[in-house]
Formats: sequence, C-alpha cells, structure tokens
Amino acid sequence: MFKFRMMSKAAMALAAALIVMPLVPSAMAQEAAAPAAAIPVAIGIVNVQDVVKKSSAGQSLKKQADARRKQNQAELLAEEKKLRAENDALNAQRNAPDFPAKQQAFQQKLAAWRQGAEQKSKAFEVAYGTAQKQIFETLQKVIGDIAVQKRLTLVLNKSVVIVSAQAWDISDSALAQLNKVLPAVKM
Repeated sequence: MFKFRMMSKAAMALAAALIVMPLVPSAMAQEAAAPAAAIPVAIGIVNVQDVVKKSSAGQSLKKQADARRKQNQAELLAEEKKLRAENDALNAQRNAPDFPAKQQAFQQKLAAWRQGAEQKSKAFEVAYGTAQKQIFETLQKVIGDIAVQKRLTLVLNKSVVIVSAQAWDISDSALAQLNKVLPAVKM
C-alpha cells in the first residue's frame, strides 16, 4: 500500500510536469538549448575496472594482497591450532582447584587473539584501500590528460554505457599511460 501511494505521488508529479511543459515559451527553450549546442561534444569511454585490473600497478597490488592474505591466514590458523590444543589441555583439568583461574586466563588470551586478528584484518583493508586509491587517483589524472590531449568534452566509465562506438574507447591509451606513470604500488 505504501508503494502504491509513492507511485501515485510520482505519477502526479510527472503529470504536473507534462501539463506545465507546454506552457514554457518556445523562446526560453531555444535560449536554454543554444549554449549547449555551441559546445562541440567529443566523448571518450574508459573501462575503469578493466584498466585497473590489467595495469601493472593493479596486478602488483593483487599479488601483494594475495600473498599477505595467505600469510595472515597461515598465521591465524597456526595460532588457532595452538589455542585449540591449549583449550583441550585445559578442559582435561576441569577438576583441578585452580581451573577457574586458568580458564579465565585462557579466555583473556583468546580475546586478545581475536582482537589481534581483527586488527590485522583492518590493517590489511586500510593498506589495500590506500594502494587502490592511489591507482584510481593516478588513473583519473591520466584520463584527464588524455581528455585534454584528444579534446574530449565528456569521458564516461564503460560500466554506465550501454552502447558506444569503438572509436570512443580510450581504455588502451589509459592503460598504457597508467603503466608508464604508475608501474607498481606498495601495499
């Protein structure tokens, strides 16, 4: 019922706009269109995701991220294995008089391990995000330079374009220039 009301309000707004549009003088419409017509439109299309993925910096980042993920995973699994063995040994001593104290110490150790794992994960995400941001910012500058060089008035990401002329695609130029400007990033 809520969606129906929202749709009817949108439909009413559209109907109101359609009613008002014929009332706009044609001279105003021509005046508004004139400045846009004076600017020649030259369009460029860039497949940003593909350029980043294929770039030497993007591949460098992927290798570093994969290696660090693998290392972090191995360290976490090794520590988890030690903690499981310690927990099993602790559970075998349930009847010991100092069991509650040992259990509390183990819980603190487990909480510290979890906190350390979370901090490692956050540090990884920050390092990865920073390196990725450096790639995207450099690519943006590269695209801007290409746009100036080719006198493009509009550059769109391929992800928002349904159909375009192949001649408008500047992805290869952007990739080549990005590889020159930023051959690698450090995570």
